[in-house]
Amino acid sequence: MSPKNLDPAETKARVLQMLDKSPFVSFATCGEDYPDVRVLLVITKDGTDTIWFATESGSDKLDQLRKNPKAALYGYELEAMKEFRLFGSVELLTDSAARQKIWRDDLLQYFPDGIDSPTMVVMRFNTEKGMYSDYLTETGKF
Repeated sequence: MSPKNLDPAETKARVLQMLDKSPFVSFATCGEDYPDVRVLLVITKDGTDTIWFATESGSDKLDQLRKNPKAALYGYELEAMKEFRLFGSVELLTDSAARQKIWRDDLLQYFPDGIDSPTMVVMRFNTEKGMYSDYLTETGKF
C-alpha cells in the first residue's frame, strides 16, 4: 500500500509536530566544494515559515551564507521512520529586535555576555518549500 498524499497544510502540520518534539535539526549550507552540514538548536519558530537560530560571528557557516544564502534543514525520527526537509534562504541579523525575538536564558552557555553579546549573529531561515514523509503511512510537499 502506498503512503497517503497530504495536502500542504497537513504537511506543514506534520513538520511542525516534528520540530516541536526535537530542539535540534541538521542545518546544511553550500560549502566551497561540498554541502556542509551541522546540527543546530532551533531557538524559536513562526510555524514552518520562519525558523530562528543563533551562531558565533566567527562561524564558517556565516561565510558560506554570505556567499550563498540558500540552506536546508533536515529532521528525522528513527523509531517512527519519519523525516522532513525544508529548503530556503537565511538572513543574517544583529539588530536588537532580532536578538529580542530569539533570546532566552539558556543561550548564556553560548553567549555569556547575554543578549548584547558582540559575537552573536541571529539567523532567520525563511522556508521556501518543504517535504515530510512517514514512510509507512503518509507523505507530502509544500
